[in-house]
Amino acid sequence: MEDIYRQLQKHFDRAPVGFPPTKSGVELRLLKHLFTEEEAKVAVNLSLMPESAEKIHKRFKKGEISLEELKVHLNNLAKKGSILSTKKSSKDPEMIYGRVPLAIGMFEFQVDRVTKGLAEDFFAYEDEAFADEIVSTDTKQMRTIPVNVKIDPEFHIGNYDNMKEIVNKSPGPFAVMNCVCRQARDKMGTPCQQTDVREACLTLGHSAKHMVRRGVGRQVKREEVMKMMTRAKKEGMVIQPENNQNPSFICFCCGCCCGILTGAKKFEKPAEFVHSNFYADILAEKCDACEDCQNICQMEAIDRVNSHMEVNNDRCIGCGLCIPVCKNKAISLLKKDKEFTPPKDSKDMYKKILYEKEGLIGTLNFVGRAALGKKV
Repeated sequence: MEDIYRQLQKHFDRAPVGFPPTKSGVELRLLKHLFTEEEAKVAVNLSLMPESAEKIHKRFKKGEISLEELKVHLNNLAKKGSILSTKKSSKDPEMIYGRVPLAIGMFEFQVDRVTKGLAEDFFAYEDEAFADEIVSTDTKQMRTIPVNVKIDPEFHIGNYDNMKEIVNKSPGPFAVMNCVCRQARDKMGTPCQQTDVREACLTLGHSAKHMVRRGVGRQVKREEVMKMMTRAKKEGMVIQPENNQNPSFICFCCGCCCGILTGAKKFEKPAEFVHSNFYADILAEKCDACEDCQNICQMEAIDRVNSHMEVNNDRCIGCGLCIPVCKNKAISLLKKDKEFTPPKDSKDMYKKILYEKEGLIGTLNFVGRAALGKKV
């Protein structure tokens, strides 16, 4: 019989953001950090669509596990951050449970509990397989929006590219939590080179309530969120919201810790793998090659050319961090010819990712199974 962890790996790999196998088997080590054998037997019966314990219980053979035992396992897995637990509504007393991707999902749920072993295996898996997985479709889970900098008024800026607008239109609540990527690097003895800030992940709405309920989020007011934007510009952190018009999270990232950015940096043209509507441009006649812009760039996108600095558009992701450090005001953000409009919400985003990965027939099969209440 096939090893339970291999069964679980194959089950997770069917998701829009998959969990591909590797030659080294590091993906199985990752699963063993997150699931005991008994818990893995539970997890292979979970769907991406959160369901009641009663519905999940029907997938087990008669006498294999009692409903009470199943609920204990599900609640323990939720506490460990290995699965998602939520409610259909605030008035519903019963929890529902579902599986989540490795990222954005299980790894982020390890905030404040990540171990050195888990951190090492996660980044090893990213190097061997997961970086390729997260950039394998045109639609990505995250995108980059400009830090709070001035952009030429001739360029129309969509509300989804303006963090102030995103925050202002959100009904809240808001909660901040520690950055699991930086915590993982700390555990590995390679702390962030860009900032000492660790509380750098913002969640909004239902996600904020969920993180506060789990005890890893600290609820904050809208005013504190605005201060986080100012801090991001000062500390040199890239603003990366979830890739839709109503994001449930916004991360303040760096090029040495963030799994998304470090994964993209491994490629020759990372700009192809990061959604952004802008790119930086340096006016040579104003530039004195002080290299301040090069030092703050998180994507290694700026180089000296003779007596001035130049932007490599294949690497620039339009974050705007270089603009405020330029004392000569030689840098500006320009809008790309083709504007990217993010999906409406998280559900639409994952549907697009699934379609790009599986095609029309595969997507219809997936959606059909989900509509019938089957495991997906």
